[in-house]
Amino acid sequence: SLSFAAGKVTALIGENGAGKSTIVKILTGIYTPDEGTISVGGAARSFSSPRDSWAAGIAAIHQETVMFDELSVAENIFMGHMPVTSAGLVDWPQMQRRAGELLKRIDADFAPGEKLKQLSVAQKHMVEITRALSHEASVIIMDEPTAALSRNEIDDLFRIVGQLKAEGRAVVFISHKFDEIFRLADAFVCLR
Repeated sequence: SLSFAAGKVTALIGENGAGKSTIVKILTGIYTPDEGTISVGGAARSFSSPRDSWAAGIAAIHQETVMFDELSVAENIFMGHMPVTSAGLVDWPQMQRRAGELLKRIDADFAPGEKLKQLSVAQKHMVEITRALSHEASVIIMDEPTAALSRNEIDDLFRIVGQLKAEGRAVVFISHKFDEIFRLADAFVCLR
């Protein structure tokens, strides 16, 4: 049994093969649990797809980003839930505006119209975080997010995690780097 509290960072730690990735896949609707219950906001939930998990307010940011290099930052943020006009067409100006507002919230130093392929690994993580914010995710899972980042980029990521905490979001931080865990986490869950 484990829980993630709003406004707190919970470190999910354990050896390789302990089940960290399995828990992430269950929480994001990729796997269906054999038994047990997932509760979000006190209500039991079941996820048959990642879309169900998104709808429940759970988002995951993986070490390897899963986005589209040839599309713009805004298109990647709103992929699968683009704003539409009354005629049912993509509302490009609204999407650009909303993407710009979300990027500003995390102090991103790039524009919504930039192609994803032009961004660094750290900036791509920022796009994924912004994508989670676009869904109003209340639980944000970060799976080994610092693996390919420099020290300055890690500091930027930690600043953003601090903002997410201040907004009352539950952050699940998976890492093997204990210096990062001790610096960031409010609670710890060790899988064995």
